[in-house]
Amino acid sequence: MSSRVTLLLKNRKFQFLLGIVIVIIMLGIIGPFFTRDPLKIAGRIYEPPSSQFLLGTDMAGRDVFAQLCNAIRDSLIVGFIAGFSAVGIAILIGAVLAYAGGVVDEGANVITNVFLVLPQLTILIVIASLLGKRSLIIVAILIALFNWPWMARSIRSQILSLKERKFVDLARISGKSDFVIVVKEILPNMLAYIFLVLIIGISSAVVIESGISVIGLGPTEGFTLGKMLNLVIRHEAAQQGKWWYFIPPGLILVIFTGSLLMITAVIDNVLNPRTREI
Repeated sequence: MSSRVTLLLKNRKFQFLLGIVIVIIMLGIIGPFFTRDPLKIAGRIYEPPSSQFLLGTDMAGRDVFAQLCNAIRDSLIVGFIAGFSAVGIAILIGAVLAYAGGVVDEGANVITNVFLVLPQLTILIVIASLLGKRSLIIVAILIALFNWPWMARSIRSQILSLKERKFVDLARISGKSDFVIVVKEILPNMLAYIFLVLIIGISSAVVIESGISVIGLGPTEGFTLGKMLNLVIRHEAAQQGKWWYFIPPGLILVIFTGSLLMITAVIDNVLNPRTREI
C-alpha cells in the first residue's frame, strides 16, 4: 500500500491537481481572517479590481474578494458535511447490511433503489422552499439524504465481491463477528475506493448546493459560491460587464469541482493495476 501511495504522490498530474485544491481550500480557511466583512460597504459601487480591492466591489460597494473567501469556506462546509454524512449512510447500508445478506440486504437494496429513482433534485428544491430558515448544516444534511444511494450501490457491489475472499473465510473460522469482519477486515481493504467515493460526494454536494442557491433556495445563513452567483444574476452583473463580480465564483466552482473529479481519475489510473497495465 505504501508503494502505491508513493507512486501516486510522484505523479505530476496528481501533484498539480492536489496543489490547486489545497490552494482553494486554504483560501477558504485563511482568507476570511484577513479580509473585510463581506457584508460591509467598503467602497463605491462596482469599483474595478485595484490594490485596495483585489477583485473590485459589488453593486453595494462590498469587497468581492472578501465575499469570495467566505463563499469558498461556507461551500466547503456544506460539501464536507454532506460528503462525509452521505458516505456514512452508504457504508451502513451498502457495507454492513450487504454483508449481513438475506432479507436485511434485500430490504436495504429496495430502499436504495427507491431513492435512486426519486427525482432527488426536485424533492430537495421543494423541501428547501418549505423551510423558512436554512443553515449550512441543514442544507448539507438534506443533500446527504439524497446523495447516498449511488454510493451505497457502489460500495455494496464491492462488499459482495470481497465477502467471498479467503481472508474473510479465515476471519469467520476464527470466530469473529460479522460486524468486526466488516469493520476490521473488509473496509480497510476498501479505503482507497471509499476515498474516491468521498471525493466525488464532496464535489457533487458543492455543485448541488450551488445549484439550489442560484435559484434562491440555498442556505439563508452564510455566503456560499451559489449565493454569490444568485446575487450576480439578480443584479445583472454579467449584462453590465462587471466581470470581476461574476467570473471569480463561477471559475472557482468549476476549477475546484473539476480538479476533484480529475483527481479521482488520476488515483484510479495510478492505483488500479488493470488500468496501469493498459
